[in-house]
Amino acid sequence: MLVEEKLVSSAQVEEGLETQVVHGGRLGTNLVELGFLPEKELARMLGKQYGVAYASGEMQPDPAAMGIGDASFFDDHDILPMRVEPTRLTVAVMDPRRIEPLDQLSFKAGKRVVPVVIPEFRMNQLLRKHCKAYRTLRPLDMNTLRPPKAVAEQQGPSPAAVSDLINEDDFANLYAQAAAGRDEPEEDVPIEGEIVEPSSPALTIPRPSLTGVPPPAPLEPLSFAEAQAAVARSVDREDVARNVLRFAVSKFARALILSVQGELLTGWRGAGKGVMDKAVRRIGVSLRENSSFRLVLQTKSHYVGPMKGGKGTAMFYKLLKGGVPKSVVMMPLLVRGKLVHIVYVDQGSNQLTPPDIGELLILSQAVGRAYEAMIRQRQMKQS
Repeated sequence: MLVEEKLVSSAQVEEGLETQVVHGGRLGTNLVELGFLPEKELARMLGKQYGVAYASGEMQPDPAAMGIGDASFFDDHDILPMRVEPTRLTVAVMDPRRIEPLDQLSFKAGKRVVPVVIPEFRMNQLLRKHCKAYRTLRPLDMNTLRPPKAVAEQQGPSPAAVSDLINEDDFANLYAQAAAGRDEPEEDVPIEGEIVEPSSPALTIPRPSLTGVPPPAPLEPLSFAEAQAAVARSVDREDVARNVLRFAVSKFARALILSVQGELLTGWRGAGKGVMDKAVRRIGVSLRENSSFRLVLQTKSHYVGPMKGGKGTAMFYKLLKGGVPKSVVMMPLLVRGKLVHIVYVDQGSNQLTPPDIGELLILSQAVGRAYEAMIRQRQMKQS
């Protein structure tokens, strides 16, 4: 649909699919993040796809509407009541085909529910702010864009738009606000002026299953050979992370996988002694800061030694809550020559970490091949 309306090119869709495999999220989120598609056009096309009203931009839910349900229910189903009227309840949704939670809200409110589709990253921001939900932060949440491939190849890592305007203290505060959802606007921006009603019938789209997703299995350690085989069989990025961490915790006390998005380093997954996944997902470090993290970014090579850095690195260890080690090992994960993740391991507070990088290096190459296979499969499916 996007290509047919000449909003993006086929090549841009392919790059969006590539970044989607690596960084997760929906295709539209990645296209906006790469600067290929304006948010307003994404919202319009979502409305056209589903045949419902759509909205974009900053928005503020009515407290009376929020009071109809529980924050955990909204978080679980990716919905948020926005406006309550005498006979109807307007609800922001990511997928209007999921009618079961909407029916539950309609029954509880005693009103007709009107779904309004909004982009994924806007929903995540709303749930983070109003339901204290844990959602992975992305460059869009920091008002920045991820440089597209052509720019990255020509210029190398480029600073995010906001980075040149703030110092490290401001960055840390801004990131903490975005992560916690406590950056209250100066004034409420209601959804009323943003809703656009559908102008054409909805496309016929099969309704997805509403069966709940089972919780992830506990991480059982893997040997090196087992990890290689498991990574090769990985079907998505979550599989990759889980298999890498299962190997890492068999050799090290703590292990994390961090995501590199432009000059923003965010926590993704973690395991090991005292490592809390919720805390890992709150990690955010500016790669403008001179640090060991930035050195890995610049060299695209492994790092062994003591951690160096400023306030971003200090906040990293504060969130880990396990103390600062004497040395660490970091391994870059490259996909098509681009650094997308950093594997971080250590032996805990005030401990030396053995510089055993051979197996991690081989495993990192297996990760790159696994991502390549997933990208090719996703692009073939899309075409």
